[in-house]
Formats: sequence, structure tokens, C-alpha cells
Amino acid sequence: MNDISDALADYRALIDSAEGAHLATLGDAAGPEASYAPCAWHDGDCYLFLSALSSHTANLRRDPRISLMLLQEAGSAPNPFARQRVSLRGKVETVDRESGLYTAALAEFHRRFGEVMRLLESLPDFTLFRIELETGSFVRGFGQAYALEGEKLDRLRHLDPRN
Repeated sequence: MNDISDALADYRALIDSAEGAHLATLGDAAGPEASYAPCAWHDGDCYLFLSALSSHTANLRRDPRISLMLLQEAGSAPNPFARQRVSLRGKVETVDRESGLYTAALAEFHRRFGEVMRLLESLPDFTLFRIELETGSFVRGFGQAYALEGEKLDRLRHLDPRN
């Protein structure tokens, strides 16, 4: 494999293994707010299944802009400064409970998170959000930063500080 192919494989592995994301949403007058939520991927899109009781859900209903970070597990990183990470930005949209997309995306949540999803899916305050990804980056390690490109942000372009 070449460097880009290896990096792309690591990027996909990180997305596949990350059970959740660190979220940044826009709060009210208090400003930005950081939080965490489990996430799942379906057909190249990222989904969040969020409770209306959480402040990040209220924030997203007020302003759909979001940034999220997927982070390599600390124990599998050779150095805390070089943990692999994916940063994404986009806007959320609500997925209708009656749609086929809802059923397909929730199936991925069930596959990833198991039995707890039966309970959560039955609760009326949970909403499924699809993130319309706009930009992103992948840091693989020291000197290995990539811009995410393509409609589904599924291509990498190496960021070289010398250029």
C-alpha cells in the first residue's frame, strides 16, 4: 500500500471503531458547549440518537451547526500528542421516524450498542439526527494531517506545511 492508502485504512478503522463522538454545539448566550454522544455510521453518513433532555439537543434544534471529534482510544496510541483523531463539521437534520432511512440507521445503532437500543428507541424524547458533513480532517500522527474531501468526506489529501 502507499501512504495515502494506509492513511485511508486507518481513517476508516477509526470511524468504524469509535463508539461515540465529542460534540461541540452552539449554546444560548453562554456560547459554545462541549458534550459527548454515541454515534453510528450508515451509508457514509454519521448519525446521532439524542435525548431531548440533553442540552446539545436543544442547541441543535436552535442552531443545526455542529463539530464533532472521534478520538483513538488512549491505550492504543503510542503517544498522547499523536492520538489519531477525526474532526468533522456540518449541520444536522432530523430523520423522520417513519422513513426507511430511520430504520436503516437505527439498525446500525442496534448492531453497535446492542440491547440498550430497544429501550432508547421506545422513548419518545429521542431523535435521530443525520449530520450533513461539510468539512473535516484526519490526524494520523506527527506530520500526518489530512484534509477530508469528497461528497462523503471519504478521500484524503495530505496537508504539507511546506506548501
